Amino acid sequence: MNPRTIVLIGLAGAVLAGGGGYLAKRLRTAPPPSAPVAAADPKPAAIREAPGARPVPENTVIEMAPTDLAAAETREVRRELPLTGELRPIHQAFVRAKVGGEILEMRVKEGESVKAGQVLARIDAAEFQARLDERLATLAANKATWENSERARRNNEELLRKNFISQQAYDNAVASASVAQAQVSVAEANVTLAKKALDDTVAKAPWAGLVAERAVQTGDKVAPDAKLVSLVDISRLEVEARVPAGDIPSVVVGQEVSFRVEGFGERRFTGRIARIAPQSSAGSRSLMIFVEIPNPDMTLKGGMFAKGALTLSRRQSVTAVPIAALREERGETVVYAVRDGTLARITVGVGARNEDDGWVEVTGEIRPGTAVVRTNLGTLKPGVGVRVAGAPPVPTPPAAPPPAAPSSAPPATPPAPR
Repeated sequence: MNPRTIVLIGLAGAVLAGGGGYLAKRLRTAPPPSAPVAAADPKPAAIREAPGARPVPENTVIEMAPTDLAAAETREVRRELPLTGELRPIHQAFVRAKVGGEILEMRVKEGESVKAGQVLARIDAAEFQARLDERLATLAANKATWENSERARRNNEELLRKNFISQQAYDNAVASASVAQAQVSVAEANVTLAKKALDDTVAKAPWAGLVAERAVQTGDKVAPDAKLVSLVDISRLEVEARVPAGDIPSVVVGQEVSFRVEGFGERRFTGRIARIAPQSSAGSRSLMIFVEIPNPDMTLKGGMFAKGALTLSRRQSVTAVPIAALREERGETVVYAVRDGTLARITVGVGARNEDDGWVEVTGEIRPGTAVVRTNLGTLKPGVGVRVAGAPPVPTPPAAPPPAAPSSAPPATPPAPR
């Protein structure tokens, strides 16, 4: 081996041995790394994250459907008293059998309309016709007896004037004629009753309406006062609702009430308060009110469920959000809004609330047009980006790279010149 090559290999080994010892010494004497100092939260208190929210990276973007958001509006908000109840016809009645017997004919069915005086049912009238004939014969016999007694009285009156009979004989003739006349009156009354019973074998509608129920069929045998047909008039309906006693001073007869009826969606029906109960119901601190609803086109039916509200006060041109957008967190009422593509938590005050329309007056750092989260999307974190499905994505700035850690190694020694 070349003597110069042997010298270079020896120098390289010495340098490596010295560098390894220096590095081991630095590792033994270097202080332990200190914990990083937590940076202060740069977000204002109004949009700090909700309690219990899991940490989300600042560059996270959540996607919402357009139906998850609603814009705050300037609108009228009414303070309303909710009312609920069942619709029922104001006029309803049962047509009952006035006499007993077999049903010979039923002329109506459920749902049919009837006019006042229209025949609804017929009961076998044979027995009542025979009874009437008997009473008529008795009346004829009594009239004949009375006429004969009256002629005898007149003859005796003439004889008494000529002193051919005594006063006693004449008085007996007058008494006989009076008894015969009374018997005629009794017979006439019996005939009237028999005629009425015969007429009652035909059941008629007391007023115009609809057949709600048919209780018997042709061939059934009914007793007096048995229910035959139920009639209703649904041209005017009524809702009976309970109102707390504390709200009664704000309720007056004639006030307008707006209703939504089950099965008619958002269509509204209007009625007016017709009556207010004079005292509260037993065992409660509420009073009954009765709301009359016109129904000229017969659209509404009895038994439907109605939900409405009585307006107690109105607030004009206030900022309002959907009631579903309100949240209760840490004893505060908040809404989550989207500002510049970022989710923000805003504390608000609550004013007039309209349960029927689903809007509520709010005060605070919220303006008309602000997009708020109107549905429960679970735990939300303020400060994250928001993208609405179907809208252009919100650009998110890239995260800054972490700063380089200071090096503990000694500066590199430039190689020795060859």
